[in-house]
Amino acid sequence: MHRIDTPTAQKDKFGAGKNGFTRGNPQTGTPATELDDDYFDAIQEELTGVIEASGAAPDKSKRNQLLVAMKTLLLSRANPFADIKADGPDAVTLALSNLGFGGGKNWTKFPDGTIRQRGTVAGYAEYTVTLPVPYTSKDNFVVTATCNGGLEPGDGARTFVEALNTGPGTFTLVCLNANGVRSPRAVSWIAEGKI
Repeated sequence: MHRIDTPTAQKDKFGAGKNGFTRGNPQTGTPATELDDDYFDAIQEELTGVIEASGAAPDKSKRNQLLVAMKTLLLSRANPFADIKADGPDAVTLALSNLGFGGGKNWTKFPDGTIRQRGTVAGYAEYTVTLPVPYTSKDNFVVTATCNGGLEPGDGARTFVEALNTGPGTFTLVCLNANGVRSPRAVSWIAEGKI
């Protein structure tokens, strides 16, 4: 590709070395920009090169081939996002961020502003968890928790875990056996809410 470079091109129209076109002015003797085969060939080959790279052949009867070719080359539906993945982890992270996703160790942010956090604690009958990312208030998130492992003697038929939100970034887990007695357990938890 090149900018028009015929003798009648308007020199530096778009900045130093960036020629453009002029319609000319007969009153001042300024001629209109003359076009040449080099310029038209450059435009033709640049545009048809994109169309052919997409696997299509130029078709005189169609007026949308460039758009279709660009969509084919840049927005592959056969294998969506494969090109981003091929560009490496930094490109994937940037793409996810552009879509509204984010996260860190043990937490994920979704495009609607929801943040899901997760973790485990072990060996406590009561434990206060500090979240990696605090929510806006203690009423802005819910916690789901489950006791891991088997029953201990005296537990009865099952064990329970309660979660009590104590602040925008904290909640307390309390493990109880079927008899209502606190019982140290390993607990997996998920907190979800919006910030």
